[in-house]
Amino acid sequence: MVWIKFIVCSLVIFFAGHKVAKYGDMIAEKTGLCRAWLGLTLLAAVTSLPELANAVSATTANLPELAVGDILGACMINVLTLAMLDIILWFRGRKSIFIKSEKNNILSALFGMGLLSFVAFSLAVTRYFIGFKIFGVSGYTLAIVLIYLVIQKILYSQSQAEKTEEKKHYDQVSSFKTYLGFLLCALIVIIAGGWLPFIGAEIVEIMGWGRTFVAVLFLGFATTLPEATVSLSALRLGSVGMGIGNLLGSNIFNVAILFVADVFYQPGDLLTAVPVSMIFAALFGALLTFIVFLALEKRIKNRIPSLLIVFCYLLSLFLLFKASAM
Repeated sequence: MVWIKFIVCSLVIFFAGHKVAKYGDMIAEKTGLCRAWLGLTLLAAVTSLPELANAVSATTANLPELAVGDILGACMINVLTLAMLDIILWFRGRKSIFIKSEKNNILSALFGMGLLSFVAFSLAVTRYFIGFKIFGVSGYTLAIVLIYLVIQKILYSQSQAEKTEEKKHYDQVSSFKTYLGFLLCALIVIIAGGWLPFIGAEIVEIMGWGRTFVAVLFLGFATTLPEATVSLSALRLGSVGMGIGNLLGSNIFNVAILFVADVFYQPGDLLTAVPVSMIFAALFGALLTFIVFLALEKRIKNRIPSLLIVFCYLLSLFLLFKASAM
């Protein structure tokens, strides 16, 4: 039954997440936001609603490993999704997506790598050296959300500098229908995302696997279904920059969710409540994003970066499984 629950929950997130992203696209058009900015912020935020819902639900249920593990696992799977999409295009005889990158994509990869590295640093320093709180939350998670805001300011300025006139696609849809549809679908995603940590806890209990492994693999997979759907749709429409931006922008937003999870975690310090294997999950996420950054920066034409990402991801799962079982 637990696997049926997981599949049902994943499918709900998949379909509702796809709809919420579409309504997000409508909102962006009606508010005048350019689609480059949309992929990096609005779409990244709305497709990360499952991670946000899971984080709040898991921490309030005193399951911090499932909250942090899902966030870090989602970041890793988003990069894996980017690599898999590139490999699919390879088999279809199309050029690598890395040669069509935009400046904001490169900046997003750089910032995502930096944030994940800072998460690993924060987890290690809090556990082995010193942690401190400001207004009841970790100073490190507070620093993460402040860095996130600075990053968004930089990316917004860059997108405005490159803004171009974009076609209208949703003139026939009323604003009321757009906002109502967005809210209803977002609510469905939040409810399904809130159910995930309880399913994850059941999987841990029944299968005997470590919570880090379950969160990084299974919860991370389920909560990234909207990102994968939106990015695939964007690539099919030829919007390579938006497709890449959605995945990398989601990673930046996901890391900022750690602050929200810390706010809702009442028993103590969130960063010390999770196992040491989370440090390695953050480092693996940073490594995978670093490979993407190099591929985007150098506009690499071959598929070596994508194949390397797949290899490193599978290696990380093996090592995290071993670490969780210890």
